[in-house]
Amino acid sequence: MEELTMPIYSLDSSANAVVLADVGNSYFVWGQDDFELVHERHCRIKIFNKAAFDDATFEIPYYSGAYSKEKITQLKGVTYLLENGKINEYKLDSKGIFDEKITDNLNNRKFTLPNVKEGAVIEFIYTIKTDRTTFFKEWEFQGKYPVIWSEYTARIPEYYFYKLEMQGYNPFAINEKKDGNEQFMIRWSSNIATQGNEGNRAGSASVSARTTDYRWVMKDVPAFSDDKFITTKDDYISKIKFQLQGYQYPQSAYHGVLNTWEKVTEAIYNTDGFASSMNRTGFLKDQIKVIADKYPDMATRSVAIASFLKSNVKWNGNNGYLASQTPKTVFEKKTGSAADINLLLVGMLREAGLEANPILLSTRRNGRVNQYYPMVDNFNYVIAAVRLDSTDLLLDATDAHRPSYLLPERCLNGKGRLINQKSEGRWVELENDNLKAKRLTVASLGLKDGKLAGDIIVYAKDYEAANMRSSVAEITNEDDYFKKAFKTNGIVISKHSFDNLKNIDTTLVTKLSFESEEELNNNSIIYINPILFGSFTENVFKAKDRKYPVSFPTAKEDSYMVTIDIPEGYIVDELPKSARFDLSEGGAKFSYTIGQVGTKIQVRTIVSFNKTMFLPEEYEGLKAFYAGIISKQSEQIVLKKANQ
Repeated sequence: MEELTMPIYSLDSSANAVVLADVGNSYFVWGQDDFELVHERHCRIKIFNKAAFDDATFEIPYYSGAYSKEKITQLKGVTYLLENGKINEYKLDSKGIFDEKITDNLNNRKFTLPNVKEGAVIEFIYTIKTDRTTFFKEWEFQGKYPVIWSEYTARIPEYYFYKLEMQGYNPFAINEKKDGNEQFMIRWSSNIATQGNEGNRAGSASVSARTTDYRWVMKDVPAFSDDKFITTKDDYISKIKFQLQGYQYPQSAYHGVLNTWEKVTEAIYNTDGFASSMNRTGFLKDQIKVIADKYPDMATRSVAIASFLKSNVKWNGNNGYLASQTPKTVFEKKTGSAADINLLLVGMLREAGLEANPILLSTRRNGRVNQYYPMVDNFNYVIAAVRLDSTDLLLDATDAHRPSYLLPERCLNGKGRLINQKSEGRWVELENDNLKAKRLTVASLGLKDGKLAGDIIVYAKDYEAANMRSSVAEITNEDDYFKKAFKTNGIVISKHSFDNLKNIDTTLVTKLSFESEEELNNNSIIYINPILFGSFTENVFKAKDRKYPVSFPTAKEDSYMVTIDIPEGYIVDELPKSARFDLSEGGAKFSYTIGQVGTKIQVRTIVSFNKTMFLPEEYEGLKAFYAGIISKQSEQIVLKKANQ
């Protein structure tokens, strides 16, 4: 009754829901001929308002391959409502449960709790059993809504050796590790033999095994607020992950399982859909030879081949590092996943006589790769690399709006794992400090026919140009793009155009002319904001504090140069003062320079972010840095009539 009458969550009154309790338990049982993993979950959630109704739908991913399957059992759910002073229960019906195919081997079991209303408490339980002991279920203590109690227990027998990875910024209320004991009923024909009962004789016996028993509890965990200034919430939420290092049954040798990066990369290299997709480019031999003969310079040849592939095959939006189609099928259908395209690219580069290899990586939204924990599921993407003397030229052929050497921002996430043709690997830095988001705006302002009018030219390079081209491509009408990208109150854009919009290897030039809606020539005093179309109009950092880093995908440089003609009959009454400040020992810099030269006023501002990661202890300074830029760029020039 107390949960059903709870009006708000006292520690976060803005929460649309609160997880009352989320309890998980994982342990081993003996299956038909080997150990199996069992994972149980029991969760209760309080729904405060309609904004949380969609979160009464849940997904349970499960594996279903040719030789291994996960089985979901005992799935039950119920919605509790307090109606007319009585607690009513609405149970989950089988009609509210269905399966959804994600890939050939991965599915989702989806279910929606019935009759969810404001004030409801929803509850569900389920069990998953699997013979895939490599994949011990991880546990998330934190999520979209605050959590009052989150508990995970695990019992691991002495035969299995897991490496545990804990992350997050919330403390454990309970963190226990104890020795225990478990009895397993084992058949004689199994892989484990009891003392004095070796061989394949039929029968069974009870085997006693030492266990390690874990219990982790977190209380009053705050909701995790996702934003665009992190890679992904999965990098920062409080959770525990497991990686099987190896196993050793009684009277048997130890078996290592992908416990080194060498083993991980070798396993991936030998998986169908990886190396094989780089060795089937013979059907493009003639076209590749033409390109190779035309471009003797290796770097130019590499980019030319990637450009040829981009012009013939379009990315379908799917990531991955294993090809889903043969190279010939990809080329014939003219569409494919990132793996389809970039593994084909590696093969084409090799065909052209280049030392090319794939690089496995994790996209920003997939999370960072922890180099101390070799895990296959760290990766979800692949790009190409060409060795040029002592450097690696990294290439991606999925984006038609950027040069192939300019990796998509989704790929800029620490380091990737390069695998050569001997299945040997090494780490490669994915971020290039020389490639930034560069923008230079040159403006001229003055009075024309009584209105403030002027011309602006924006020069965009590298990531700024790529992002602008992508934004233009998403909008069918260029007028709509300019209205959105250059929106300023009281200003009307009269003309606009692009130079080099389709030529992705060059600087993108944007030109526009504008005028004010209001006539100003009759005013005794004129106020002019010289930074009319600045990039810093709102402080994006509003939270009081922050527990995790701010991560920008690229470094950035934004310059603005404006010349203002002082109208005839007016003089300068007041100018903003020049200013300069920086953050984190040059990690970010801002300068504002202003001066009058005859009848002209010249203003120049430069904002540069020279690093991409700002730690939590730098957040307050970063927030103040943004506030300072916005305040300074909003200051106005004051002109008055000369005869006053």
